[in-house]
This record gives sequence, C-alpha cells and structure tokens, in this order.
Amino acid sequence: MIVRRLRWIAPALGWALAACASNHPGLPPELEPRLAAHLAFLSSDELAGRETGTPGGAVAARYVATVLESLGLQPAGDEGSFLQAYPLTRKRTLESASRAQLVGGEPLLLGDDFVPRGMGIEGFQVSAEAVFVGYGLVDAEAGLDSYAGLDLEGRLAVALIGNRRASDELPAISWSVQGEVAAEHGAVGLVLLAAPDDRAGERTLRWMRRDLEHTSTSLGLPESEDAESPFPMVFLAPDAAVALMAAGGLDLSAEHAARAADAGLPGAALPGVSLELASAVEVELLYAHNVVALLPGSDPELAHEAVLLSAHMDHVGVAENGDVFNGADDNASGTTALLMAAELLASRERAPARSVLFLAVSGEEKGLLGSKWWVGHPTWPLADVVADINADMVGRNASGSIGITPSDEHEAYNSIVERARKLGPEMGLEVRFQAGEGELRRRVDIYYHRSDHANFSEVGIPVAFFFAGEHVDYHRVGDTFDKIDLGKVGRVSALVAALLSDVADAPDRPHAIAR
Repeated sequence: MIVRRLRWIAPALGWALAACASNHPGLPPELEPRLAAHLAFLSSDELAGRETGTPGGAVAARYVATVLESLGLQPAGDEGSFLQAYPLTRKRTLESASRAQLVGGEPLLLGDDFVPRGMGIEGFQVSAEAVFVGYGLVDAEAGLDSYAGLDLEGRLAVALIGNRRASDELPAISWSVQGEVAAEHGAVGLVLLAAPDDRAGERTLRWMRRDLEHTSTSLGLPESEDAESPFPMVFLAPDAAVALMAAGGLDLSAEHAARAADAGLPGAALPGVSLELASAVEVELLYAHNVVALLPGSDPELAHEAVLLSAHMDHVGVAENGDVFNGADDNASGTTALLMAAELLASRERAPARSVLFLAVSGEEKGLLGSKWWVGHPTWPLADVVADINADMVGRNASGSIGITPSDEHEAYNSIVERARKLGPEMGLEVRFQAGEGELRRRVDIYYHRSDHANFSEVGIPVAFFFAGEHVDYHRVGDTFDKIDLGKVGRVSALVAALLSDVADAPDRPHAIAR
C-alpha cells in the first residue's frame, strides 16, 4: 500500500533531486533521492497533517516502520513488531457543564469569552478569590518573582498569557509552567488573560479555541499515566480579561505594557474579585503508535547498552478551512533524518559496539505523549539506555549550521554535545548553541523542555537535541516541502549517524561536563 502511495510523488521530485544533488559532505549521493522521497511523502497532503489519533498519523507510523524493516533492522516494539501501541483519552468539553463568571456577574460564553483546560477526566468546580500575578514567573537565578508579597493559598492565580518568544535574557514562559508555579504557591487554579493587541496571547487563545472545537486536538494519556494531577485553568479573551482586571481596580493594557520592560514585575491583589469556574468532559479511549527499531550492537560486552535516536512523526492536522498543515520541517525533516541515519548505519559492514535504537514517536504536538509513554513503558531497559539524540525541525534556516542544546551554559551540558560540535564540520555543519534567523534567532537552550528528549532527560539519560530554529511558517500551513533545504537535512542525517556511532563505540558512557 505504501509503495503505491509513493508513486504519485515521483513527478514532483525532479526539482528536489536537483536541489540536493550537489556536493553535500557526509551523505552519499545515491541516498539523496530517498531522502527527498521520504520527506515529500511524509509532508504530503495525503497524510492530512499526520495528527496523532488520525488515519494520517497511522499511515505515517506504518510508513516509517516499513522503511526501517526494509533496512534489515530488528523490531523493538510490542510483541515482536515495529510498533508500540499506547492508549490516549480524547476529551470533549461539555458546554452545559462549563461556566466562568465573576461572583455576582453575568456568565461568560464558552469559546467566545473563555476556554477551560486542566479538566482531567472528572472536570473541576472552583469558587475562590482572585490574585493578579503578572506573568507568574519565579526564577531565583534571574532575580524574578512575580509572586513577591502575594498570598495565593486557596486562591485563583490570574496571569497574563506568556510569550513563548521570550528573549534570550528571560526564561521561557508557557502556560503549563505558569500552572505548575501557581500550584506550587498554593493556588487552586489559574486564569490566563489575553491582553488587547497582544499577538502572543491571541495566538495561544486561538489554539485553545481550536482544541475546544476539535476533539482530535484534546488528547492525553490516561490520567493514571500523567505525572501531574489536573490543575484547573481558564483562558479569557480580551474583553472578559479587561473586565476582570477592572473589577479589581487594575488596567489590563497598562499592566501588560509595564511588563514589556520587566517581565518579572510582581502582581497585585484584586480586592473584592472572586470567580466561579466549572468544566466537565466526556472521555473516549483510543490508541496511537510509536515505531521502535533495533540495530544490535557488535560488541558482546556492550551490546546490552543502547544509544537512542528519537524524532516525532506527528504534526497538527488540518485547518478549519481544510488547508493541510503539512509539517515538512516540523517534523517530517527530523523523521527523515532518523530514517537516513538508520540507513547509513545499517549499511555498514560492522555495526557500532553498542546497540542503536531508532524511536519515531507520535503525540509530541499533544504534550510529548509518545516519548512519555515509551519512557514509562520502555521496550529496552532504561538503565541500559546511555543517551538520547533527538532531531526536531532540522530542515530550514542557515544551511551551514544546526542548533543544539544543552549548551555549555546549561546544567545538563554533556560529552554528547561536545562530540557533536567536533563532528559537525566534517559533515559541513557548524554546531551552534543558537538557531534561527533574524528576530527569531535565539539560544536553543530555551527549547530544552519542548521536544521529546526532555522526557529522557527527566529520568537521568544524557541528551542532545538538534534544532534548526523557528521560522515564520512554524505551525502554519506554509511549512511545506518546497521550502525545505534538502541538502541540510542530508548533512544533519550524516552528522546524527556519525554521532550515534561515536557514542556507541566509545569505551565509556556519555557523561556530564561541569559548567
């Protein structure tokens, strides 16, 4: 079936093969057509954006499994297969049981005025006083504490929606982190405000509304598998957010503007402001798949240990108007790099000393779910996984460089990264601690928790994350095959293969390097 599906893309590959057919260090020319074919198929309209829990996502997994099997690799998934199935819950918010309102005020409209999150499978019902906490930041090293002088015990934290595009000088802000910090301060829930004319807030609210309207985006692991208990959250649209702040005597636009220069500026009490929040869901159980393949090690003393290469196959599906989010860079590029690295290593006369595991996961766009499941239900003993090398969005921006984290300023800096920086030039790549271009250029360390390697890092496995940086088409329909630097993907593939071999052949396991 997959071979038949591939035939349609052949006429479209002529320009692509020309684009990647010049001298690219590290990638044999005979492999370049396959690189282009993999990436074109994975980012094609036929896969409908490869969203987890959809037929397109399932086709992507079958395709990757078929390719890895064709390379002669061994299955390392469930019951002798290349696939690892894992359960997901799909939640639908019940409009009749969801509400948000100021105590004594008029109910807000679900979707138009507010969007609930953090319902778990049981929903939530909260009535409490509200306290404004700015961006809800606490970072002792940076000297930031938005909670200074505020008592949140038993109260609702009210915060500005964070800007994921924070500068290098500021810690990354995300609503999930804001929720964790609020819970640590004793809050019983978090209300996130979209300020007027704030593009970051509007973008986040738009995605929250999409989650509300499309059940395919409201996926999670069964609650028993979640590390954190559900924490009630509500996102407020600008008009409702302005009214909430005004009820407490604060001007939302002024508070937002004040934090443009000082993101850690503390919040303030909202005297007399209490909120009633409630939401309920109905839950459906379904399954998604990771793909796991093994290249057995050649050294009898070291083959029980494994170096792991990960990349996520999934993307974000189809827009409301029917346009496909093709996700060519995010992350057909990283998945293709995994396939090409597997082919490079499988074609060697002698396998590396340690075993190599190739793990293509789904569920990354839903919260790193596939890799989280694998770490919780490993198909190889975690104690024998010596490293995870992760590739995500490696096909755009500066052709001669690739970003990596953890950097030499990060607490997790390690010998894998050090070796990657030495090997990069041999493959025509400078391995840098920054990625992206223009105003989107920033340190890769701020993305350390935003891709699948983070789940391996949490259990003490040394990691290295290759990332070429964001661009204007990130999570937009413009992330298409024609914009991919195929030569760069080839060079990244060769570098990843070389690094896997280097780590697998080293006499010692990867280790931390003191900053």
